[in-house]
Amino acid sequence: MSKKKDTDVNVSNKSDEFENNALLDSDDYEYEKNIAMHRKEMERREQEAMERALAEQKEREKQEEKERERRIAQERIELMKLKSGVIDESESTIKEEHDRIRELHGFEKVSNFFYHNKLWIIFGAFIIVVTAFIVIDSLRREKADLTVLMIANNGLETRQEELETFFEKYTDDIDGNGYVHVSVIEIPLNPNSTDYQGQNVNNTKFLAQLQSGETIMVITDSNTDEDFMAIMKSDLKKDFPDNPYIDDKGMSWDMEILAEELSYENMPNDVHLSLRTPVKTTGDSKEKMEENYEKSYTVFKRIVEDMTQKAEESGDKGLSTEPIHYDDSSESVSKTDKKAD
Repeated sequence: MSKKKDTDVNVSNKSDEFENNALLDSDDYEYEKNIAMHRKEMERREQEAMERALAEQKEREKQEEKERERRIAQERIELMKLKSGVIDESESTIKEEHDRIRELHGFEKVSNFFYHNKLWIIFGAFIIVVTAFIVIDSLRREKADLTVLMIANNGLETRQEELETFFEKYTDDIDGNGYVHVSVIEIPLNPNSTDYQGQNVNNTKFLAQLQSGETIMVITDSNTDEDFMAIMKSDLKKDFPDNPYIDDKGMSWDMEILAEELSYENMPNDVHLSLRTPVKTTGDSKEKMEENYEKSYTVFKRIVEDMTQKAEESGDKGLSTEPIHYDDSSESVSKTDKKAD
């Protein structure tokens, strides 16, 4: 009897527990269902709000576009009236509109200036550095009392030091700095050279030198372009009528003693010391070039008279080395090399 009662109690307890679990499951379902419905409602409201905002924005843009078109049409009509003289500017409603500019101060102003002008600032700084370098280098560099261009293309370009020493013997201290210095600028030219790039560079350098009227004396040879020889004095014979070393190209350096002076034993016999004809250049006036010409002519005359006298006293027979013509360079250069050997 007692055992049966216990069994009935257990069955009853399990039944109550099942009912309780069923109630809990039902409550969870309702709770989750309510959450889902609430979330869906929120999403719906957000979607509606977004759609309303987009519709309002489109409407505003539409109204703004209409207003802009109306204003443009009105301004177009007023412009036509202004052009036709129907109304004057005082009657026009067209006014220039400017954005209000905020005034900057202190570091903000400096920073804004640098931001908008940084490329010009960097470029300006570069120019200042380069200019300073050129000025300092010019101040340190030994100023020449006389400048000579050496455009002969026959190996004489290897005798720069000897050429400068030779010219300094006949040059005065023109700038009065206590010493004499002659600068020989070597720009060997040859119109028949196969080194086209090198010759183009040298032609450019020589033409740049011609823009200044400072350099008058030019060392030339038979390779020198006829156009360049055309700017040289061709009437020096009248100044030295009885001198066998003066011709229409200038002073011939066909002298053994000159080859010895320059330590160039195989110097070709077609070298000339020429003088530029004074003209107005892009860098100097004709008067300035004539002034430079007189200074150079003084040195030229001293060289002519001294070397002519020495050649006559020594019985100079001239040079036996034939000119180097680069239009047939393989043959001419080989001949010179053999004589040098």
